[in-house]
Amino acid sequence: MKFLKWLGISLLSIIALLLIIALFLPSNFHVEQSIEIEKPISTVFQTAIDMNQRAKWDPWIEMDPEAEIKVQITPEIIGSGYTWKGEIIGEGKITIQEFIPNELIKSKIEFIAPQSMESDVIWNFKKTEKNTNITWAFEGSLSYPIEKWSGLFMDKFMGAQFEKGLSNFKELVESLPDMAGRTGEIKEVQFEGLYAVTIKEQCDMNKLSSKMIEMYPELMNYLKNNNTDISGSPFAIYHPCEDAGQTILECGLPINMKLAGEENISFIEIPASKTIMASHFGHYKTVRTTYEALQKYITENNIEIIGSPWEMYITDPMKEPDQSKWETKVYFPIK
Repeated sequence: MKFLKWLGISLLSIIALLLIIALFLPSNFHVEQSIEIEKPISTVFQTAIDMNQRAKWDPWIEMDPEAEIKVQITPEIIGSGYTWKGEIIGEGKITIQEFIPNELIKSKIEFIAPQSMESDVIWNFKKTEKNTNITWAFEGSLSYPIEKWSGLFMDKFMGAQFEKGLSNFKELVESLPDMAGRTGEIKEVQFEGLYAVTIKEQCDMNKLSSKMIEMYPELMNYLKNNNTDISGSPFAIYHPCEDAGQTILECGLPINMKLAGEENISFIEIPASKTIMASHFGHYKTVRTTYEALQKYITENNIEIIGSPWEMYITDPMKEPDQSKWETKVYFPIK
């Protein structure tokens, strides 16, 4: 009896000691790993934010290839994510909550089974002299007392998987073909005209993609708040600007009804007009080749341009991973 009493007191003392120590352990954790990728920052960012690409590099999905994965893509990017359910990796979901083009992606990860937990997943992107450095971080709070103790081993537990995931991601991105594009048939077409809501701002020609990623979600939220659906493909008009290396960028979404607009969002009508048009196939950064082909055709055939050119983005890059299949129609209004 004395032995059992002693044993009980000892166990209670150990438990009490563990509980007391836990009071002084960190209430938060942060784990991160970094890697440099030999690709432009725009390519790296686009691959990271595309949830359709996730299963190709995620180290946990790789551990459980039979897991059920469901991808959710939203036009405004915020809210995109995926859910998983597997025998090995359990059940959970990840959702994009915030992003800054070519700089940051912040998501919430929710573990549902075998145990419940919520944390933040953060990707930071930094352009180096020739390549792109990315940092993948996992952080959150720890409840008392068990999670506080587990936090001591979080880096060891997660570090190896982060290294594996970044290695997979690097291999995927660097295997992507160098961006190249081709121009389809150049032809005269009658543009039917459209109604649209747009945002117009002066922009550096080297920062067009970043500016677009800011503008389109804002337009999507405006239409959502006004219970209005998009009636066609997103587009961008490039207005002339006196400042060298700059353009007046006007991004728009077609709609079937008139809206009042608000603050920096305007309602416009592009009238029906005669145009010279060609489809460009490839990444958006290569569309300049189609502009050059159109301008050459216009010059050789003595055609008069009577307005600003515009692009219509026919292919949703979130649904088509093959960049060579991305179609952008380029229009020049002519007399």
